[in-house]
Amino acid sequence: MAGDLPDPPEGFETWLLRRVAQAVEASEVPAHLLTELQSEVEAAKDLSQEEGHTRAVEDIAERLGIQPEEVERGLSALEAQATVTREVLMRRIAEAWLETQRKAYRNC
Repeated sequence: MAGDLPDPPEGFETWLLRRVAQAVEASEVPAHLLTELQSEVEAAKDLSQEEGHTRAVEDIAERLGIQPEEVERGLSALEAQATVTREVLMRRIAEAWLETQRKAYRNC
């Protein structure tokens, strides 16, 4: 029966947008955060995989104040994980980011 089939797995981008939308609806973060995130996701779709990777590495390095080589090593370690492990780690990182956004919003 079709109704008994499990829902297809939710992609990371969809999950992240949904989580941020939930935080906006709960007034935990400003609405512009969701708008900016949606714009970033759409803009990333227009990039080649190589260009997207390069930009991500540069952005992470800048935000964390570390060298791009260190980011590359960390991403390589993440990519070497099993798919389920990688998804869990990415979602934990995203939840931590969202929590920092909540704290910043509360402190405004």
